[in-house]
Amino acid sequence: MENYYDHRSHRGIEIPRLFYDSLTHQPFARCQVCEKQLVETGASYMIEKVFRKNVVSGRIESQYEFAICFDCALKLTQSYSEESRANLQRFFNEEVADLINSPAAERPESERDVLELLSHCSITGKPVNELDEYQIAGHFNGGYLNTDMRPFMMGAGSMDDVSDLLSNKTLDEIDDFTGKFLTGPPEFRDFFKSPKRRPILV
Repeated sequence: MENYYDHRSHRGIEIPRLFYDSLTHQPFARCQVCEKQLVETGASYMIEKVFRKNVVSGRIESQYEFAICFDCALKLTQSYSEESRANLQRFFNEEVADLINSPAAERPESERDVLELLSHCSITGKPVNELDEYQIAGHFNGGYLNTDMRPFMMGAGSMDDVSDLLSNKTLDEIDDFTGKFLTGPPEFRDFFKSPKRRPILV
């Protein structure tokens, strides 16, 4: 019997279930912006999901999530202010790049390895079971995780640090993006309002 967590092929690891669409329980089929087919065309794209503890049930639930192709992601980031782009580049070079891109870093070889990588904040090391809110992101090619750029997780504190790097112009661009392309529960818009405005990590 195949190991539940072992989904390898010569092309890489099949999309881990943690990155599935929470409504359909299937891989994201289209880019949230341009509606380009992602899996069928073998496109390069990014999936981002934010989880938060439900204050009523105490359960961690996906609060917003999206898939975006690299072409649309590039257009979004190019709309950011020069100040924000410089701040983000410096932050990720100093805090994240070595963790997800270093040749010396161990590459995940199975879905189990991916879950282990995402079991703690990639920046602070804080375990996921101690977090009330966190954000995960990964790069994909068609139906496979791109393990050359390892998936990463950021706890709420690190998310706040990233938001603090963004200019008002960039925050306005993110507001426009989320208003046009992302949907969620009624409290969804709270993610993008002061003082806890959440970043888009494309």
